[in-house]
Amino acid sequence: MIRLVTVASVLASNTGVRAPSVIDTTDDSATSYWATKLNISPDDLAAAIQAVGPSVAAVRRHLGK
Repeated sequence: MIRLVTVASVLASNTGVRAPSVIDTTDDSATSYWATKLNISPDDLAAAIQAVGPSVAAVRRHLGK
């Protein structure tokens, strides 16, 4: 049996899969994952991406995390 899963669930698992260094703003599950991971709202994430771009490192620096 094949089980389909979301990108966010794969990234959140402890299987050794590393999260990408750029947030895919076209993928709702990816933005939801990063909002949860950074403990911010999706709107705050969108504002941070608008300000500094989709780089995870840049967003973290912008947010002070």
